[in-house]
Amino acid sequence: MAHTYYGSDGLILTSITRQNFDSGLSRVDCIYKCRTTSANDLEPTLKAGFRVPDRPEFIIRENATRKDETDGFTTLTTSGFFGSLVTAPDADNPIPSVLGANTGSCNLTTRIGTAVDGMIGGITNTYNLQILGDTLTRKFTMRKIDSVTTLALPKTSLSASILVGTVTSLREQGARYSGFELENKFSMAYLGEGDPGIVSTYKRGSLTNGLVGNPEIISVNRSGFGEYDEVTVTWGLKYNDFRLSWTEEPGPGWLRPTGIMKGGGSVYRR
Repeated sequence: MAHTYYGSDGLILTSITRQNFDSGLSRVDCIYKCRTTSANDLEPTLKAGFRVPDRPEFIIRENATRKDETDGFTTLTTSGFFGSLVTAPDADNPIPSVLGANTGSCNLTTRIGTAVDGMIGGITNTYNLQILGDTLTRKFTMRKIDSVTTLALPKTSLSASILVGTVTSLREQGARYSGFELENKFSMAYLGEGDPGIVSTYKRGSLTNGLVGNPEIISVNRSGFGEYDEVTVTWGLKYNDFRLSWTEEPGPGWLRPTGIMKGGGSVYRR
């Protein structure tokens, strides 16, 4: 396309295109013309870090490219970026959020108090829990001088579940249980030969409720675009060690040994 310029010694904008991204980052690509005799003076106005002359909200990322034409004019091409600086989605800025998953771990200590036949005691066991938890990833814009430590925690609720619990105490050391199996182990009546009526006061769900995870940033990726950064942040859950306690007590079917039978064995009564 041929252009005719009348008396201008400055930069003349001949083309501008704009692209908006989901993260809140926007880009403009501008093509300028100027007289070649003025190009050396005008080119420095399109240096990285300067504002785009016709779109001052956009910051130039890299120095303009220059091409001296044979018609006495020079073409200068530059790109500028602008960030919305919105770091959490709202009605006007639907920042994309992606749910994922990762694994973590923590330690569980259980204390089982016993009160059978007037005997009071307790058993302590420890478990290493392997946990599968939600992650949340968002991409947005920040000023290059801002730290991700200033970000508010996401309001989205992140969930977690126990994959496997491995016994680390001496009793049953190395035994592995799923989360469901641990709930059954803690809450079911013991069906051993000598104490068929002992029941646990453990309340189902206490294990899951005790598994409290605190949201934290687990990964950050920043790409610079002049004054603005496009930032991808992933939040996940950090799990704290915790403790559960309950008791084992005689149930309706408890048989109390009353004596020793001749030839071995015990006599039981309710």
